[in-house]
Amino acid sequence: MKTILRGAFCVSALAFLAIGCGSDDDEAAENKAIDRVEVPESPFKPTEMEDTIEELLEAITAVPSDDFMISVITKPFGGYWEPVKKGANRAIGELGIQGQVEAPVDESDPDATTTEQIEMVKTRREEGYGGIGLAPMRDTVTDEVNLLVEAGVPVVTLDSDIPDSDRQLYVGTNNAEAGATGGQTLADLLPEGEGTVIILGATNEAWPDGYNRTMAASEALAAAGYTVTPYNVGWSDQEVETDMETLPVMFEDADPPIVGCLGVFSNAYRCADVASGLGMEPGDIKIAAFDFEPDTLDYMESGYIQATHVQRQYYMGYIVPYAIYSIRVLGFDATIDLLEDQMVADDAFDTGLDVIGSNQVEEYNDFLDLLGIGG
Repeated sequence: MKTILRGAFCVSALAFLAIGCGSDDDEAAENKAIDRVEVPESPFKPTEMEDTIEELLEAITAVPSDDFMISVITKPFGGYWEPVKKGANRAIGELGIQGQVEAPVDESDPDATTTEQIEMVKTRREEGYGGIGLAPMRDTVTDEVNLLVEAGVPVVTLDSDIPDSDRQLYVGTNNAEAGATGGQTLADLLPEGEGTVIILGATNEAWPDGYNRTMAASEALAAAGYTVTPYNVGWSDQEVETDMETLPVMFEDADPPIVGCLGVFSNAYRCADVASGLGMEPGDIKIAAFDFEPDTLDYMESGYIQATHVQRQYYMGYIVPYAIYSIRVLGFDATIDLLEDQMVADDAFDTGLDVIGSNQVEEYNDFLDLLGIGG
């Protein structure tokens, strides 16, 4: 288990939250007071994780408060990252500390975006920030992360990870478990007997998160008795064009005939694009997806997609500032003990998945509205 270097930080505050650095003559710091925004009841409310959060808050409000600046640095904003931003901002506000959620702006080139993110982390380190949340673009940010931890700054990764760095904690989806869940969801929808299932995923081990999710889904479906064909789905315009030429042939030539398709990323609706393009009727093959993209929802409404799996991005963002704060005031080991129920490794917190059937979309949208991330 990694050792946390505890450092003392005295940073200047923004004008609207000015708090002077303490001196030896100051009275002992008061305990942190937190007025948490309550999550209303819903069938989709993750009650076990909510219980863990409450226990964490109880522990950090029982010790003297700490004042420092925090930055949660994500990948470029939009779509998937908006709930993350909402959750992290809410937690920072509840903690009453200085901080922000920020992201690289340059999306034109992955190399440029990665470079921009590394510079953001470096700048926050040089400015004396006392905690960093990070959704790393690539592992090339590792050196900056290690410098932060060496200086006593807690670093928590979210959504994507750099496990070979010195970061203290990862918060996000357990991809192997998510893949197994996705595979089982589709298996439960399929008719018994033989049939081919095509998985739109990642077949390259260079992307461990995507690969692990894909392979776990493949294993679950193979164990259920189906012939599984994983396909390395693309993202760029050129790759999408290639996919839409290749996949229809795979659908038509499958032996035994195709009975289902599972997409394990946000572009999962491409399964339905292919099925409808081949003239298949809704339900001719069963389709399960990941994420809550507008195209996916359209295909759920029309009957082509029967279920989707939604990562809990809001909770990823929400937990990170609290985890950072807890590591600073309670220490790493005490924090991990409090997070134990959702820990899937010594340094990995699983935020889980919501499985949404096509008849539950409206109810799930209502839950997102309760979290303040609807629309």
